[in-house]
Amino acid sequence: MKRIIGHIDSQKRRLYAIAFLAFSAGYVLYSHIEVTRFGMPLPVFTGLLYMSMIVFATAVSTYFLPKLARVTDAVAVTRLGFAVWVAGTQSYEVAASPLIGATIVIGGAMVLLQLRSWATFAVQSMRAVTAVDQPVPVWVGAQRRA
Repeated sequence: MKRIIGHIDSQKRRLYAIAFLAFSAGYVLYSHIEVTRFGMPLPVFTGLLYMSMIVFATAVSTYFLPKLARVTDAVAVTRLGFAVWVAGTQSYEVAASPLIGATIVIGGAMVLLQLRSWATFAVQSMRAVTAVDQPVPVWVGAQRRA
């Protein structure tokens, strides 16, 4: 039990960030519905429900599989991006399909995680292209005398 509490304490910043992103995603995704449940507006209720479930799943997954921490961060960001996209385009039928929503969120997280390696590859490629041996005029390498 002490190890679990220690893990949650060490992951506190990550869990707070994921809680904020999950609440925001749940709120934005259901912001078009004006219904009250359990004495609070439905967007607030679903935001709290998203937050509690996702933070719990993140804490458990990072405890048992600590190398998935970056994946949980990327999924949280893309989940919020998906919710903002759905609300902005009013494509609520896309959000109603769990298969399509999960595919977009997980696929977006995979792309987000690959951006770093793609950027590194692009920089290395540009360096290789510009490092071609070409004749250089004499005055380029000559030093100036004052």
